[in-house]
Amino acid sequence: MKLYSAAAIASLAAMSTTSAFSPASTLSRTMAPSTIQKSSTTTTLFSSSDAAAMTVPPLKRNPPRKVALLIEPTPFTHVSGYANRFKEMLRYLSKAGDDVTILTTDSKTPTEELPQQSFGYDIEHTQGFVFPLYNHITLTFDLPEMKGAKLMEKKRPDLIHVTSPGFMLFAGLFYAR
Repeated sequence: MKLYSAAAIASLAAMSTTSAFSPASTLSRTMAPSTIQKSSTTTTLFSSSDAAAMTVPPLKRNPPRKVALLIEPTPFTHVSGYANRFKEMLRYLSKAGDDVTILTTDSKTPTEELPQQSFGYDIEHTQGFVFPLYNHITLTFDLPEMKGAKLMEKKRPDLIHVTSPGFMLFAGLFYAR
């Protein structure tokens, strides 16, 4: 499989084969012609053998697991690539039959507007604080509530997945012991 620069991929993604700004000569200069398959409406960057190599493995190969997701800031109250990543992950965990427990924080959204479920999984919210250096995100130590500790005791997860630019990582390390 060949690797291409982000600029080359971004320029191809921005182009449309029906656009006046994307003549075939531009495509052939940007990528090797053997890796581009053109149809009347789309441009494919990978050959069919590459696509087969990138398929999702069978989701039922392993028995379902109990997973605890500790997420800060919350991806459930806004639209972003960060939110899309979590929605895709939850979609695949759901298809695999995994039991997922979600703990997140969001002090900016009114309590009555906070989502309670995503892909059939309950979402628990804990207290947090607005990060002073970037006031668009809420972070948490999961104190004083320690909802995470209560969830770990109740659910006994096989796996704790902490995603964090901040402080929930410390709570996750404590809960993993």
